[in-house]
Formats: sequence, C-alpha cells, structure tokens
Amino acid sequence: MRRLALLLVVLPLAACGGSKSSAPPSNMTPVAYVKSAALKTAQVPSEHATLTASVAAAGQAVALSGAGDFNNTHRIGSMHLDFSVAGLSSTLAEVLSGTTIYLQSPLFSASLPSGKTWLKLDLQKALATKGIDFSALLSQNPAETLSQLQSSGAVTKVGGETIDGVDTTHYRGTIDPSKLSQGAKIAALANAKYGPYDVWIGNDDGYVHRMALSYSLKVQGAAQREAITMTMGFSNYGKDVTVHIPADSVSFDGTNKAILGLGG
Repeated sequence: MRRLALLLVVLPLAACGGSKSSAPPSNMTPVAYVKSAALKTAQVPSEHATLTASVAAAGQAVALSGAGDFNNTHRIGSMHLDFSVAGLSSTLAEVLSGTTIYLQSPLFSASLPSGKTWLKLDLQKALATKGIDFSALLSQNPAETLSQLQSSGAVTKVGGETIDGVDTTHYRGTIDPSKLSQGAKIAALANAKYGPYDVWIGNDDGYVHRMALSYSLKVQGAAQREAITMTMGFSNYGKDVTVHIPADSVSFDGTNKAILGLGG
C-alpha cells in the first residue's frame, strides 16, 4: 500500500508545469511547436488540473480521479483524489510543497501516531538514497523537459478536436527515457517503458487543455510490471491559488519509516 500511495503522489506532479501553446507558424515543425508550448507554460504562474488514471499491478486494477490547483512559481499545490482497488474505495488529499508531499486518507489514518493526521514524505531525501536529485527534476524548465521527451522521434499532428468546449489541435509524440534528466538512474530503478503521449493545444488561447500518456514500471522485487495510464486536463491559467501546508504538529514524517498498513 505504501507503493500505491507514492504512485498516487507522483502522478499529479505532472500538473506543475504542464504544457501549453496554439496554432504553429507555417515555418515551425510540430516538435518545435510543442517545445514553444512548454516555454509558454513556464510563464504561467498557476493552473487548475484534473486527473483520471488507472494502474494495473500484481493482478489488481486501481482507478483514481480528482482535481486540484498548483502554483508553479512557488512550487506548491493541492489535489483531492478518489480511488478504488479490489472493491475498496477511499479518498486521498495531497499537498505539495517543493519536494515534500503531504498525504491524508482514511485508508491509513489509524496507522499514524496519535495527534497526527498527515503523512509527510520528502521525495528529495527518499530518492537521494538512490542517487537521484528530485529537486533537479522539479526545477527543470518545461521547455527543456519537453525537448528531451520529443528527442527520440518526430511529433505528429493528429487533427482538430473539441475539448470541454474549446477548439484544440491534437499532437502525438514518443518518449525516450534515456533522454530525460537523470533518465539512466531512473531507468535502472524502474525500467520504465513509455507509450506515445498526446497533447491537445487550444487554437485560440495557446494552452494545452489535455495531455495523456501511458507507461509501465518493473520495480525491483516485483513479480510483474506495473502499467499506468493517465489523462490530465488544464484550465484557469494564472488564477490565484491558495495552499495550506500542514503544520509539523499534525504531520508524521514517514520518508524513511515503514508504517503499519503502509509497508511493502
């Protein structure tokens, strides 16, 4: 269950610094156009994000959905998720502050020490033991990140589509993990394999209104690969975002600890 909680944490991080753009000039290739969309994203201080995802692991299917708001300038955000697995349904509240994640859920609330209502995870510390600098991953310029994502092959234009009432153009590309920042280390830990990714870019406002991707992981010690698919929607660019960071008095730091009910 601890791995499930970490997975639910990592997925929404893509909302911070998503990608945005509009109809490309005639002299700009699709690859260059999506890169320029990422640059525009970096200039937008905040956005609202929605998420739907599914995870297939160890013969079980996990479904989750939710929404939240992120301030890219200060690298903070919050999201509320509903998820179900093996006939069990629950909720998960998530707060992001830099490289620290706070989680709150009825699923593990009884396992926390008395007076603690939030589980705190410092991803920088957790991944540092594996030789990965998580803070460097978060500080990547979105334009550079998308440039790396597309370096393995051409991005193609799929066609026009309407997303939540907005006229968009759909693009599809591929991901080469070896071109990602610290990709070799991440590949060694999880052996990630990516399917094509898709982005839908607004024709008038120049922002990404939806992105979708799929990938699989083979975590050390696991008998089978874990397959993940996710779709995120973006809106309300630049609006004020208020995030309340849980106080230390109500937070339990589980970064390097196994908690009853969260082990494994």
